[in-house]
Amino acid sequence: MNSRRFVKTVLAGTVTLLVIAGGLTALIDPFFHFHKPLKNLEYPLNRGSERYLNDGIIRHFDYDAAIAGTSMMQNFKTSQFDELFGTKSIKVTLTGENYWSIDQEVRKIFDVNPDVKYIFRCLDYNMVLKNKTDYNYDNVPTYLYDDNPFNDVQYIFNKDVLLDDTLEVIKYNLQGGKSTDMDTYSEWGSLYPSGRKAVLSNYRIPQKKAEVQKEFSEKDAQNVRKNVEENVLDMVKAHPDTTFYFYTPPYSVVWWYARQCSGNLLRYFEAEKLQAEMLLKYDNVKLYSFADMFDLTQNLDNYKDDKHYNAEISEKIIDWIYEGTGLITKENYEERINKMEDFYLNQVSESSFSE
Repeated sequence: MNSRRFVKTVLAGTVTLLVIAGGLTALIDPFFHFHKPLKNLEYPLNRGSERYLNDGIIRHFDYDAAIAGTSMMQNFKTSQFDELFGTKSIKVTLTGENYWSIDQEVRKIFDVNPDVKYIFRCLDYNMVLKNKTDYNYDNVPTYLYDDNPFNDVQYIFNKDVLLDDTLEVIKYNLQGGKSTDMDTYSEWGSLYPSGRKAVLSNYRIPQKKAEVQKEFSEKDAQNVRKNVEENVLDMVKAHPDTTFYFYTPPYSVVWWYARQCSGNLLRYFEAEKLQAEMLLKYDNVKLYSFADMFDLTQNLDNYKDDKHYNAEISEKIIDWIYEGTGLITKENYEERINKMEDFYLNQVSESSFSE
């Protein structure tokens, strides 16, 4: 075989292998970029792959409600939400993300499903002051998020996707696996222990304590206004027939003590007040807060670390929201948040949780 013929043979073989590999990924579509799950295949929705999977779930799954938020919502069960609210919901959460990132998912939900009944979303205290317009993580697969067919080559002809995901689906089916349901998808409650020991083992008690709390500045207020207006309220105003259930997660007393020591505690509660004032103007908003459930937040057996409550508390939160427990209103928001401020500032010390 002469060199020219050899080169042609190698090129033809390479192209053939690429077409087969790319076609297999496009057909099985482990991230649901092109279509919903194939009826004759089972799909493992692996924890840690949410940034690859969520967009496809939003595009191609059947639903009329969505749980969209951070790791604070990953232990929620769509089956519980559906039973109470009469819905068919999806869970599309992103660990450690900001208001903007979650809003990008909410916007995509409305792009493909404008008649969605409910959006259920957490508003994390540790993100409300951060007016960021980018993802908190590097190497986010944004080529999966748009409608540009040309950058799909990064998905179809991706060696890692082929080996770790496409072929993994085949292996998973050969082993008799069953598709991960929305209850289990992204949950971490079964993976990490909760309790006082678990919380305090990863917590460093502050060595210094601020003598005075920092003021909620005009710059802080501007950040909150911009953050909430652009990354929460835009969708609320654009979709008046959708009910938005928002809540501020009940971080543990340990987290609040650290904010007290850093002098930032009042800034977070003043931010929550401003956020509440903005959200409560709209009839399609239901706003909840649970930080004044002091028995809950002081009991470290409810947590795996200083912020993350366990699956049992997640179940209770859905029940509370359905029942109206913890509802923030125009009439009670100042009184309730002032009560939170006073408790975590004046009634919490290291002795509140230390051995």
